[in-house]
Amino acid sequence: MKALSRDLKKKGLKVRLEEPLWRYTTVRVGGPADLMAYPETLEEVLELWEFSRRQGLRIFWLSGGSKVLFADAGFRGVVVNLRGLKGVVELSSGHLGVMCGTPVAVLTAYGLKRGFSGTEFLAGVPATVGGAIMMNAGAFGEEFGDLVESVTMLTPEGLREYSGKDLFGYRTFRGPSGVVLSARLRLRPRDPEEVRARVRDFLARRRATQPLGRPSFGCAFKNPPEGPAAGELLEAAGLKGFRRGEAMISSKHANFILNLGRARAEDIRALMEEARERVQARFGVELEPEVRIVAET
Repeated sequence: MKALSRDLKKKGLKVRLEEPLWRYTTVRVGGPADLMAYPETLEEVLELWEFSRRQGLRIFWLSGGSKVLFADAGFRGVVVNLRGLKGVVELSSGHLGVMCGTPVAVLTAYGLKRGFSGTEFLAGVPATVGGAIMMNAGAFGEEFGDLVESVTMLTPEGLREYSGKDLFGYRTFRGPSGVVLSARLRLRPRDPEEVRARVRDFLARRRATQPLGRPSFGCAFKNPPEGPAAGELLEAAGLKGFRRGEAMISSKHANFILNLGRARAEDIRALMEEARERVQARFGVELEPEVRIVAET
């Protein structure tokens, strides 16, 4: 891998060997990646894509890291950190061209300044545009996919643009396999003071109901299509405060798994499996993880 790293550096790309993955996830868990790359342009992304294909290397596209669990042993292959692909272009009033690594908070700040609404429901969430699209991030009855007019993706067939229509389900992206590089978004006109009030309201609701002081994924499980929410089921199953090692189900919100300091990926996986089994046994409901679990190999 050292030789491959030298080759990429000669091409002007920023790369690191054996980079600890816990540094890049909100739950603060994960061993080293063989190689992590930090592209800042579309051309560098394409170079990494072709390089990995030629070398037969596994590749993982990492956005904000809020819904991903890497193995304790890390990742054998190349992790491409997309946070350097930032940028917002105002195409017309309320219509934005946005790169995948742009923090959603930047869009909220734009709305506050210009009088546009749409992303306030994610206030306080460390999401990037790419991750918000791939997970169809949502909260309080709103979803990011509702803002997306089109996406530009790198797929096995090359760069392709897709209409946002029919691309999204509940916490799901239904587009082709690949990585979202940019998107065209549509925000709604709204008085800036109303936007500010919505941001304050969503932040207050999060502080009141969610354990924000410890590393976590946010919600660990999707809500079932019918019936009580996942957090309610987990609480009713007696799982608040349940621990495996340094991983614990929050006593404040049962759909949050907290890293108490030195949690391992195996602790978290075991905790998630135990939680699913208990809910299934008691209520006959199979909870679906909202977290992507990434194997070492």
